[in-house]
Amino acid sequence: MLELLLTYKYLIIFPLGIIEGPILTVVAGFLVTLHVLNPLFVYIIVVLADVVGDSIAYSFGYLGKRFLPYLKITDEKLEKTKIYFNENHKKAIIASKVVYGFGTTGLIAAGVLRIPYKKFFITCISISMVQSFILLIIGILFGQAYEVIGKYFDYYAAVASTIALAIILFVLIKKYKINIKS
Repeated sequence: MLELLLTYKYLIIFPLGIIEGPILTVVAGFLVTLHVLNPLFVYIIVVLADVVGDSIAYSFGYLGKRFLPYLKITDEKLEKTKIYFNENHKKAIIASKVVYGFGTTGLIAAGVLRIPYKKFFITCISISMVQSFILLIIGILFGQAYEVIGKYFDYYAAVASTIALAIILFVLIKKYKINIKS
């Protein structure tokens, strides 16, 4: 993924964001720290890609059960999700977007249950905006930590190299003096 992002930058963020938004967002945040990507562009593209991905899942559910076996979604999982959705669709959509493993099933269930798309969209975009912001910040923080660690690593590597060189010189000089005395 990193190689694709470095090569195609913004062009690849959208399609990758539809497939795997959270990991992509963190990696893109890391690249923001390295000044490879612009955080505002990344944020906008990732939010749009996430909502498109959610809408595709919703459409699968809305169009019917004929697609569900291809997604390895069992009737048992779907029934549990339906019960939860009937109690509170907003909480269910939030859980679908935030809890990994529940994700696609919950979004498909929203379509199966015919939750009005406008409600679904507003809930999804609101969650995507917050979630993408947090994940982008996490990536940026990881990138900053990487830079700091890199600076310290360079410093300690220089110190360790100097100490190692001093020890080698000390051993060689001591050995040379012993050879001269002999």
